[in-house]
Amino acid sequence: MRKLVIILLVLASIYINPTSIFANGTSYFEELTTPSGHVLPMEESVISIESEKLYIEIEQEDDIPPYPIMLANVRVIYEMENKTEEDLQVPIAFPQPGNSHEWSVDLDGTDIPLTGNIPFNQEELVGDKPHIEWVNPRTGQTYSFGGYDVIGDSNKLGAKTFEVTLNAKSIHTLTIEYEATLGIDERASLHPIYRLDYLLHPASYWSDFKDLDIEVKVPKRASVYVNLPLQKEGNTCVGAFETLPEENLVLFISPSSGLLINLFNSRRGALLSLVIMLPIYYVIIRLLKRTSLKHKMSISLIVLAVFGLAGLDIVSHKILGYPLTMVQYVLYIMILLIMWWMWYRVFRKNDGK
Repeated sequence: MRKLVIILLVLASIYINPTSIFANGTSYFEELTTPSGHVLPMEESVISIESEKLYIEIEQEDDIPPYPIMLANVRVIYEMENKTEEDLQVPIAFPQPGNSHEWSVDLDGTDIPLTGNIPFNQEELVGDKPHIEWVNPRTGQTYSFGGYDVIGDSNKLGAKTFEVTLNAKSIHTLTIEYEATLGIDERASLHPIYRLDYLLHPASYWSDFKDLDIEVKVPKRASVYVNLPLQKEGNTCVGAFETLPEENLVLFISPSSGLLINLFNSRRGALLSLVIMLPIYYVIIRLLKRTSLKHKMSISLIVLAVFGLAGLDIVSHKILGYPLTMVQYVLYIMILLIMWWMWYRVFRKNDGK
């Protein structure tokens, strides 16, 4: 058994080594960074946007492995003014090239049907200051994304189209609602990092734009990074801008996960904690054996269960990465067997005497 423990520690030290080529890999391909964004006039605009209220609520689907899917419920309300002397039919595009559902567009309470989807060059939508780098919201560190990024790698971005009629010398309320998935990177960190881009740059194509209010609600206990100066109030980030910000809105989220695993940011730390559980557990049951507690054997089994669940909490993440993902479950089973052998050695070896 001692040889088994030594072999286990040697294997762990190999995987903990930061030079390992598998340290940042997983068996899953990164999903697209999903940009969504501002209404865009398809013809030269004489319409002004007097105000915009943007509401984004991020929901976490907990029961979908291997990582929870993050959904963005987006609602944006525009106050649009036609300052001309005549009624205008205005064709509008709304960039949303990622996966989206549950679309709803209405003007002054009247439903407006979508008419199609057209491509735009990314320069027209992203602007001169694209936020290319990713940010780990747990550490604040920036890094280069290793997967496919629809903003960085695609020449064209899709936009849904519709048409509205704006009366002369009138202000109208345009409301757009939809649900979109977030991009995910699960290679760079022990915890998955989700990203949502909301493209504010298209607002510059209107004749005037002012008064932008943003409210972003995120899951409780999640780590969040927003590139714009928003104030955090509980699990909500809010901000008000009199003019159009220079950058698009970019949101990074890393949800809270588990009871123990949320303490670590690196795969090395998580794997090391899994290994050092063994001596800690052994010391605890040895001390428990020497006590005069009446039910110390039952308590020791509870301790065994707690350590076993703690280990499962850790290996539920891809601490070794692709292609060694399955190895961590073998490692976990080995650790369970070792802990059971320790318990048997401490509490059962003298039962016959």
